[in-house]
Amino acid sequence: MAEQVRIALTVADVPFTDDAFPFSEWPDRKPKTKYGQVPELKLPNGSIITDSMAMLRLVGEADPANKLYPAEDVVKRMKIESALGLVGDLTRAWRPAMYLGMRPEVFGYPMKSEWSAADDTIKKVRSAFVTDELPKYMEYFTNMIKEQGGTKFLTGDDLTIADISAYQQISYFRKGIADHVPKECLDPYPELLAWMGRVEGHPKVAAYKASKGK
Repeated sequence: MAEQVRIALTVADVPFTDDAFPFSEWPDRKPKTKYGQVPELKLPNGSIITDSMAMLRLVGEADPANKLYPAEDVVKRMKIESALGLVGDLTRAWRPAMYLGMRPEVFGYPMKSEWSAADDTIKKVRSAFVTDELPKYMEYFTNMIKEQGGTKFLTGDDLTIADISAYQQISYFRKGIADHVPKECLDPYPELLAWMGRVEGHPKVAAYKASKGK
């Protein structure tokens, strides 16, 4: 979830120090965090923000162009909030399938190393997500894009924090890093793929990705 905040900070031209660290350092760092988790955003006055969506909205507020999260446009903000809500729904729908492959004991199963049926069960759950849940949400986002004319962003002419958040979650499914989630799973949604291309093609997003070698 930190990556969407980094992208938003870049788009908003807000300078920041990215204190990324390898996972091997997490046991030492965890006790030093406010709630035992990351990401955290430390403001110039020393305040710590711990919720990634709160960070995203705060960065949107800081956009001098007033496009990421328009300060006085209530209608536009409601569209953005609706899109963010849909991203949250998609994330929650995917979370059980994701964590089942990482920490099955949380769901009442044995640890993966001790669970002989782990691979078959994980495949069944993730395949069901790809077949049943993913198409539903991709259609929702596709319809959102079509409502804006099909050649724009999720809520209109300008890139917003909703586009950044949705892009981060949806693009994950194309990376091929989740077992049993094929990279081609988004191919049936050309409008969605075109929208992703527009997000990636935004000059500041493209510059950020180029700087990270992505």
